[in-house]
Amino acid sequence: MLSRPVTGLLLLFACCLPLRAAAPDAATQFEKKIRPLLAEKCWGCHNETKQKGELRLDSLGAMLAGGESGPAVVPGKPEQSLLIAALKHTEQLKMPPKNKLPDADIAALTEWVKAGAVWPDAKPVKPTEMKPAAVRTFTAEEKTFWAFQPVREPRPPRVSSANPIDGYLREKREDAHLPAAPEADRRTLIRRLTFDLTGLPPTMAEVERFVNDHSPNAWDQLIDRLLASPAYGEKWGRRWLDVARYADSNGMDENLAHANAWRYRDYVIRAFNADKPYDQFVKEQIAGDMLSGGTDAERADGLTATGFLIIGPKMLAEDDPMKMRMDIIDEQLDTLGQAFLGLTLGCARCHDHKFDPITAQDYYSLAGIFYSTKTMQNYGVVARWHERPLGSPEAAAKLADFERRLKKATDAVRKPERELRDKVKARLETERKQAATYSAAALELARDPKQKLEQVAEAKKFLPSVLKKWQALAAKWKDQPPPPDELSRIAADPKGPFQVASTLDGEVDATLAGELKKAREDLTAVEKGKPAVDEVMAVEDDKSQNLKVHLRGNHLTLGQEAPRRFPTILAGEAQSPLSKGSGRLEFAEWVASANNPLTARVMANRVWLGHFGTGLVRSPDNFGKLGERPTHPELLDFLATEFVKSGWSVKHLHRLIVKSESFRMSTRYDPVAFQADPDNRLYWHFNRRRLNAEEQRDGMLAVAEMLDRKLGGSLMTVPNRQYVRSTSSKSQEDYNQPRRSVYLPIVRSAVYDVLQANDFPDPSTPAGLRPTTTVPSQALFLLNSKLADQTSEAFAKSLLSLKTTDIGRIEEAYRRSLSRSATPAEVSRAAKYLKQSSGTGEAKAWQGFCRVLLSSAEFAFVE
Repeated sequence: MLSRPVTGLLLLFACCLPLRAAAPDAATQFEKKIRPLLAEKCWGCHNETKQKGELRLDSLGAMLAGGESGPAVVPGKPEQSLLIAALKHTEQLKMPPKNKLPDADIAALTEWVKAGAVWPDAKPVKPTEMKPAAVRTFTAEEKTFWAFQPVREPRPPRVSSANPIDGYLREKREDAHLPAAPEADRRTLIRRLTFDLTGLPPTMAEVERFVNDHSPNAWDQLIDRLLASPAYGEKWGRRWLDVARYADSNGMDENLAHANAWRYRDYVIRAFNADKPYDQFVKEQIAGDMLSGGTDAERADGLTATGFLIIGPKMLAEDDPMKMRMDIIDEQLDTLGQAFLGLTLGCARCHDHKFDPITAQDYYSLAGIFYSTKTMQNYGVVARWHERPLGSPEAAAKLADFERRLKKATDAVRKPERELRDKVKARLETERKQAATYSAAALELARDPKQKLEQVAEAKKFLPSVLKKWQALAAKWKDQPPPPDELSRIAADPKGPFQVASTLDGEVDATLAGELKKAREDLTAVEKGKPAVDEVMAVEDDKSQNLKVHLRGNHLTLGQEAPRRFPTILAGEAQSPLSKGSGRLEFAEWVASANNPLTARVMANRVWLGHFGTGLVRSPDNFGKLGERPTHPELLDFLATEFVKSGWSVKHLHRLIVKSESFRMSTRYDPVAFQADPDNRLYWHFNRRRLNAEEQRDGMLAVAEMLDRKLGGSLMTVPNRQYVRSTSSKSQEDYNQPRRSVYLPIVRSAVYDVLQANDFPDPSTPAGLRPTTTVPSQALFLLNSKLADQTSEAFAKSLLSLKTTDIGRIEEAYRRSLSRSATPAEVSRAAKYLKQSSGTGEAKAWQGFCRVLLSSAEFAFVE
């Protein structure tokens, strides 16, 4: 239990506490209840000869001195005492580790600490000097790890080729004596490229135009046309949204609507379509609100981009404000680290990273940057994330005025709330001492139903609500009062008759309760007067401050201060602490720097993965020790250097990759190559891939001529910050919209079933690589889903409207759905099926035929 390095500040505080003489009542209570409880439950593991976590609990001095975790108790402050937190099992530390103590025992120990942790005949505690934290020394292996080395332009490939990509790949294949697959046919290539760049199937007219264009620049022209299509940003923007864990609701304990999150999504799509330099894209998402200059639209984009830091899942009802704040920062760092740097920074929250040279000091140095950033408006229950206005200065001024009035009204509620809660708690403590009298009165009421509870409460000066709870208990006692031990347990039970409840407000102080009611009504009126101003989920700088290391991740146990700066393994020991505001802008510039060894590599690898199905580093979100090593390190560095030299142009990377011979290889199987390289790590053929969930849905809508190509906007129907249903079967959202899938609401814990069935990633965590599963339910879903019904019916109606023969309609169906002509055998089979199914009616027969095409493996896979 409680094993963390001792901290000097808390220890010094504990050691300086005067050990007062125990009052007779306190001493009696300790000897009757606390000492036996500690002896039975704690001393077995924390005594003179056995100390788990180097902690003894058999004397007050030992508790104050603490163990590896620091002091176990802070007399008078149970909320700051690690012992109480461990007993409640609400933190990482749990005591006992398996079975939680009864609530009554925890309540007794909490009251003992609150009363000053009185321990009769306790001896003074000698101060213990804090040992300075050991400085982590990086090993030679850690310092020379491939991902932490500067990106340098690599040597040219030994094998000559027009595109260096082919040279680097051919080198490895030749070393392994592996042949390369031949080039794919032109129909395969246009379908592959169109899905890769736009997420949509090519039309038959586009296919025929490319197949019949024998000019030397036909492929280049096709690439340029697809990169210029608005559909490109929708496809590749969605890939980034996977990494950014985008969702339109919060998820977690309070699944509230992110009704303004769509603005961040549309910003991402615009950024990819405009080929925004990737370094700018990175900076805007970390510190776009702090970038100077630019047009109004550019400043709005910068503000919107910081939604990246807010759209993650948050425990909004966490009752420990500091824990909530640190959990949110941890989620930000974990996402940011994986998205931009390919590092699992979150693994250093509780201790130095077990595998990578990222120390806890590094973690809290970075955490200080985001602790100095305003992500939330408050950290109370239920907390509100921060939003900022877009638009004119006048609109922003109106919203700022509203926020001031809202804060004033909120403060007006909190003041009487706190006063009343304190009064209620104090009154309940007084009433708790009369538990025996309450139980006797409750029995009297049970024996004589004619008595009025209110009259009894008034006569005895009881709280009616409390007496009513005792009356409910007395009904089960069969006219016999409970034994003293049971009575004590009931009185101490935090969920028992003396539980704090709002029903007690008016009984304890009617005047103050009236003031609170009026303040709440005023707050509601202010909230209803919110001006209609467009807002975005966005952060801003807050009061800048450093954090101390939280030993084992617990904010109650603090170590040495961690000045705000960057990870030592990447930025060096000599760096100066950040001093300009939060340091977020400097951090953004450091992440987006060409000198950062990770940023360009990570994104170049993501683009490669998007075209080949696997990354050169097959763990795209983890470039650390537990991640995979690059299969072609020189090629990765070539792509990274080209990326930076092009002005961080993502479209330049696309062109470079898809113009290679390697991208145009067929998927032809070679048994000899497969035996030598079954995972195709040497890229001896192109990987066949299944369409992802969005491509399959959008493709079905496109073939059925149903797809609405409108750009942007929100389809969420739930108002901002209101609860959404947390099961997909009961979702309020209408997914029948024929818009592209990227625009459908993503509700955490209730993702649209069409997407879920086809390996859509968990929108609560970064996902640079989606899982790929093949299960029977996917095929059944395609055959029986509402989507399959609607698209096959529309596809059939479209075919039947053509002024041609059934043979002509069959051939058109193949051209539209599979981008090729039907073979004579396929035409014959289809005609036979339609004839045999004519008894169901012409429309139903054609719908069945169209359903078969849309659910076929050929439609679902890209060669």
